[in-house]
Formats: sequence, structure tokens, C-alpha cells
Amino acid sequence: MLALASLFGTLVSLVLVAPSGLNEAHRDGSAAVATLARQRLVRLARWSDALALLIGVAWMVVQSAVIASTTSIEGTLAALVAVAHGTQFGHVVVLRFLMLLVSFPLLSGRGWRLGVALVLFGAALAMQGGVGHAGATGGTVGAVLLTSEGLHLLAAGAWLGGLLPLFVIVGALPPRAASTTCHSFTPVGLCAVLLIACTAVVQAWQLIGSLGGLFGTAYGRTALLKLAIFLVLLVLAMINRFVLTERLHHSARPITNRWLRGSLAAETVLGILVILVAAFLASGTPATHETPIWPFTRQPSLELVYDPYGRVLLLRSMAPSLIAAALIVTSRFWRPLFWPALAAFVVTVVFVIPDLVPLLTVDAYPTTFVTSPTEFADSSIVHGQALFAANCTACHGVDARGDGPAAKSLPEPPADLTAPHFWGHTEGDLFWYISHGIDAPSGAPAMPAFGGTLSNGDIWALIDFLKANNAGTSMRTTGRWNNPIPLPQFDAICADGSAINLDDLHGRVVHIIAASGPLPPPPASSPRFDVATILLARDRSVKPVGSACATVEQTTWSAFAVLLGETPDMLAGTQALADQNGWLRTRWRPGDAGDWNDPTALAAVIRDIAAHPLAVGGGHAHHY
Repeated sequence: MLALASLFGTLVSLVLVAPSGLNEAHRDGSAAVATLARQRLVRLARWSDALALLIGVAWMVVQSAVIASTTSIEGTLAALVAVAHGTQFGHVVVLRFLMLLVSFPLLSGRGWRLGVALVLFGAALAMQGGVGHAGATGGTVGAVLLTSEGLHLLAAGAWLGGLLPLFVIVGALPPRAASTTCHSFTPVGLCAVLLIACTAVVQAWQLIGSLGGLFGTAYGRTALLKLAIFLVLLVLAMINRFVLTERLHHSARPITNRWLRGSLAAETVLGILVILVAAFLASGTPATHETPIWPFTRQPSLELVYDPYGRVLLLRSMAPSLIAAALIVTSRFWRPLFWPALAAFVVTVVFVIPDLVPLLTVDAYPTTFVTSPTEFADSSIVHGQALFAANCTACHGVDARGDGPAAKSLPEPPADLTAPHFWGHTEGDLFWYISHGIDAPSGAPAMPAFGGTLSNGDIWALIDFLKANNAGTSMRTTGRWNNPIPLPQFDAICADGSAINLDDLHGRVVHIIAASGPLPPPPASSPRFDVATILLARDRSVKPVGSACATVEQTTWSAFAVLLGETPDMLAGTQALADQNGWLRTRWRPGDAGDWNDPTALAAVIRDIAAHPLAVGGGHAHHY
């Protein structure tokens, strides 16, 4: 990738950056110097092209031997043919090899030849994403990643790959012409930096995903290293452009040229380091596929911002700094105010930060950003229900309200796990509490640690049940789910004999009917909406008809009973609807208003849900 970036950056320099400085040298009577400078750039491009070809061939040979698990020459050659012909990796590398080979003779040309070479080399560089994680990711996400990574690589090649050519030409041209070249590099570098920043945000969203992934995984910390080097590069670039280039423009002193070249050399080395880190990221496991381990005892929280009294408290704490910042802006009109205002701002920030930290952060644990691996499955909810009955009812009570028979003897009352505050904790927080226990303010254990008696899988199942039970309790007491709750993962068999699970229902409104007996209610149908009808079957006597499907496990019935706030024996006849994004939205029971057995009434509810799907993130691993 280094050779490709250098090649593309050199071509960008030959086409867009160097001509202004070379023309300046010609006008100043330094035609021979300008010709020599251009020849050096062409030579650099040829060496980069040759190096990219050699590395590409060697890389493909090594990868083929690794894929075939062979060390013999004959085995490697056979694998090389198979990889080149039958894999996406092979197709990308061979196509790029042909592009580099065909473009090599164009490097010594001018005009349209250089333009064609620039396009081909740019395509060869942008294709690098096709052999990494982006190329292995399908669907819309894969397309977004490929596009953003291609643009990211082109921008990095134009800026970072153009630093060495800029170093070469600044050393070859007279000071004034060198300064002109640096000025011409500015719009290229500025556009590249903006494009790098925008595409980096897209990639971070898809490959890192969360604050936990950024700070709690090896991939995220490597990305932070890349960001730190990138920021240092920006500082050096600003010094080069706004200080050293301007001095070189107005002064022909050799010391200025040496300072500029030295700074460009440092920027080039850091650019190489950034590209190497980026190559490591491209071949590494994304943070979204790792388990994040949070390294701090606190985590950011904006809960205070949503509280009116909290906003007032926050504003009071920040008022001195805000006033100092306003004075800095005012100093634009009265310069003597600038330094005192800046000093006041620094002092107030130093004193305010200790007060802001507890206001804008909450306690965190190593598992805070860990998400459940269970996919909120029906079997996990039912397993968690049995675990809760065996281990937790003594303190938390049968309904998890914190009113168990042993509650009064504890130093702190057990938490009401059906209250809204339950959703203020991440799954990882709940996992930590259950596995490590909770201490009362006095230091006495308020809740014992279950990490020694329950497996990790048991703890995750217990958390799934607690989420389902909290949702079911709110539905039973208020008639609605107070917090977004997803459909659980389940399996079903359709009338045509095909097997489906929750992932197959993506993009469809899901109509759940708790059916019992040999004749299920008729499935809902509408020409205007894509509705999937799922019959909850308590026994094998329920057979789906038409386009409907029926669940096949008893655990599905029991899990939905918890979610819908019913006992298993009272669930029959209950119906529910989930939107296209898999979030449960509303429930209907026989006797409730708006009879869903009436197709017109049901269609009205479906129409409203389909028009307003939820698009929130959940506290679990499964989103479809």
C-alpha cells in the first residue's frame, strides 16, 4: 500500500502540484533545474510502480501458499492459479497488476497520457479495500464500506503519498518556485484532509461502532494511535504551509529551505507510519467483532443534559468558562483584552473540569460495553426465568420487585428490577453486578456474587429474562412497553414447509397470534403492507395455513408470555405487532378495544406502525 500511495501521490504531484513551480522556474531562467526536477518525479513514479508490482506479486504468492497450507514450489504454483482464478482476492490483485503494468509506459508522457495513468493508478489504489474487511462484507454495509474506504485511500494517497514528491521538488527548485509548488499543494492537501476525516467517521461507525469499541479493543486503540499521528501531521502541515512556506516565499535564505525540507521529511515519515497503521487495521479484526473491555472507572453520560434541573446545574458550573470564551470573542474588536481573556478561560477550565467530571460521567466497569451473545433468544429468556426462580426470588421476590422474604434482613433493600431505572444500566453493567455482586455504602455485601456459581451463559440468560420481565410488567400495569423491546429470536415452520427464524422477517411488519387448538385464527393479509403472520403454537396441533408460519418450540410460547405480561395459561388469543425493524409495538387481548380479529381494525393499526417504525439501538446484540 505504501508503494501504491507513493505512486498515486507522485502522479497527483506531476499533474496538479508541480506544474506551477516548474513554470515559475522556467520564467526565472532555471529551465534546466525544472527539467531535472520533473525527471526526478518521473523516476520516483517509476520506482514506485515497479515496487508496487513486485510487492503485489510476492503478496499473492505468499497468500496463495498460506491458503493452500503448502511450502513446496509446486503446491504454491498450483494454489496461485486457483487463487487468481477463483477468489475475489485473486481477481483484485490480478486486475491491479494489469493496471500497473499497462500504465508503466505512460509515466514518461505528458498531457492526456499522465491523466490516463493518474486514473488507472487511482483505481488500483482504491481497489485495496476489496481485499480487506470491506470486501468481505456484503449488502449495503459492504457497499458503503467499499466506497468510503476507496475514497479514504485516494485522499491518503494524494496527501501522504504526495509528501515525498513535494520534498524532492522543494529541494530541486529555486526558493521562489519551491514556495509556489507548496502553495499549489495546499488545495490538494486540504481537500484530502477533509475527505479523510469524513470517510474515517463512516468507517469508524461501521467498524468500531461504540465508545467501548474505541477504547476497549485492540482495533479501537490502534485507530486512536492513527488519529494521534494524523493530528500531529495536521500540525506539521499547518507549520509548513503558514510559517515556513511564507518565509521561503519572502526570503531566499538557505536555512529556511532546510527547515522546510526537514519538516517535510518528518511529515513524510509520519505519513508512512499512518499508512502502516492503516494497513494493520485493514487486516485486523474490527472492533465490532471483538469483546470490548472498558479500561476506565467512569464513562461519559449525558443523562444530566436531559434533566431540566441538571441543565441549570451544568450551566452554572460552566458559566465562568463561557463568560471567558465570550470575552475572547470580544477581543477581536479590542485586542488588549485577548491575553487576559485567554488566561481567564484557561484558569476557569482548570477549575471547572473537576466539577464537570462527576456531572457528565457515571460509574463504569470492564464489562460495561459488552453485549449479550444470546440474541435475546426465546430459549435464553425461559432458561433465565428458571435461574431467577432458583437464585434470586429470596431477595428480589417472585415478580422481581425487590420484596422477597429475605429483603428486610439485607443492609440495603434489593433493587426493584421492574422499575424504569433498570434500563439505565447496560447489559455489561448488569453482567458485572450479577457476576461480582454489589456492595452497600457501608461496605457490606448488598448482593452476593454469582460468578462462581453461574456460568457466563447463565448470567446472560438471566439478563435476558430480567429485560423480558421488566417489559412484560410495564405492559401488564400500564398497557404499553415503557422501553423499546425487540422480538426474541425464535424458529418457525411455514405452511409450505420452509423453516424461518427472526432474521428472515427483516423489513416486514410481524403479526404475532397466540393460537391454541387445531384451528388457528386466520392470518392477517393486506395488499398494502408486507405482513408476516406468526402463530405461537403451544403444541403440535396448531398448523399454519396460507402464508402463515407457526413456532415449533414450547419455549417460544413461554418467552412471549413473559414479554406480553401474561401467564402461559392466559396467553391464548393474545396478539402483538412488531415493526419492520423488529421492535414490539403494541399488544391486543380478547376483550380489548379495537378488535384485531376485524381485518379493518387490524389494518389501521398495522398502517400506523408501518408508517412510524422505531430506529433506536437496543441494549442487546441482536438487531435485524
